[in-house]
Amino acid sequence: MAPVDRTLQHLSFFEALGGMAESDARWSATTAGLVTLRLVDDWLEQGPAAVSRDAWGVHAVREAIDAVPESDPVRRILHGIVDAMIDASVASPSLVTPRLMAYGRALDFAGQWHLAADIFRTVVAHTHPAEEPDLAIDAHMQLGYCTRLTGDLDAAGVAYRAAGRVAARIGDMVKVLRAQIADAKLALTRGNLPEAERLLDATITQARAHKLTEVHAVALHDRGGVAHARGQYEVAIRYAYEALEGTTNPEARDRVLSDIAATFIDLGVRSAARDALLVLAATAQAQYSRWLATINLIEVATLDRREPVFEQYRRELAGAPLPPTLEVWYLVYVGEGYRAFGRLDAARTMLARALEVATQHQLNQVLFRAEKGLREIDAGLALEAASAAVADAPAAIQDVVDAISEMRAMAGVAM
Repeated sequence: MAPVDRTLQHLSFFEALGGMAESDARWSATTAGLVTLRLVDDWLEQGPAAVSRDAWGVHAVREAIDAVPESDPVRRILHGIVDAMIDASVASPSLVTPRLMAYGRALDFAGQWHLAADIFRTVVAHTHPAEEPDLAIDAHMQLGYCTRLTGDLDAAGVAYRAAGRVAARIGDMVKVLRAQIADAKLALTRGNLPEAERLLDATITQARAHKLTEVHAVALHDRGGVAHARGQYEVAIRYAYEALEGTTNPEARDRVLSDIAATFIDLGVRSAARDALLVLAATAQAQYSRWLATINLIEVATLDRREPVFEQYRRELAGAPLPPTLEVWYLVYVGEGYRAFGRLDAARTMLARALEVATQHQLNQVLFRAEKGLREIDAGLALEAASAAVADAPAAIQDVVDAISEMRAMAGVAM
């Protein structure tokens, strides 16, 4: 079990609160989370006496939690953590770590990845991989996911590799392959397409051999992402659509549909892309997926040369707490939109900011795109007219176009 440095614990919560006013909608929930975590720290270090039912500290924590709106699921989770400590005769981490995992997932679902990473880091620090391997694996995978979204790719890699080692030790092939897929996603994020392709092809083969349907679908989805990055758009759509058919988890289905939409954009089949994005913006389970759909709708509006629609979606995300992996694409697409509408100074500002974010977080693919846009603006080059062209769907993927159109109709989303 890793030692915990009290001077650095829960820094993300302090930083988050430092950037908020007390009137902020998230203030009460973030404060309640922090004081609950500090109470957990005291309980683990000092034992049950630290959280006796009549202790002043417990009453203060309860009051902070009661200030959280009843509609916020975090309120119930935090009360559950306190209840578990009060009812315990010994201060065993295993009594609170499952509840901490639930708290971390709630923060992840709300798009608060820095805070979620703090929670999963806490679970990792208090979970022995030999005694609770499944919990250790899940906590490392969640930590890797959240740190990847916040742009800390090195930390994500460390977490994913740790999860893979524990999974291999207990012979859990599903979790071994999921860790392998996560490593491939990191390679793709860094622009190392050959490594991502190698890892995913191996995973697809292994998942098929072990008849692991869900893992097979996840690997197919990410393999489609590699094909997309290589410009093999029809191949990417076929991979992703096969993955969609084998995916049952609602959030995972949202992610697959999002990537299908992005590929249709690059293929020029924007009617299908728009159908998928409108469904996601209205119905996606996770905040991340809704944000991503709106970012891609900004791109579609630019390509369609519909400036009022572009402005509608741009304003919708202006000031949103986007993670670096989304912020950089928002900046690029807004920059490209400004350029398309002749607002070159604003375009240069947005693309320069995108370049800064991409450089800081090693997001090489988008870095190259921002650099290219800046060079072209400085050289006085006009946008290619072909960039706004609309293409018909190739016959090989017409069935996918029809299926997505039907999804939009069933969701009742207007164009």
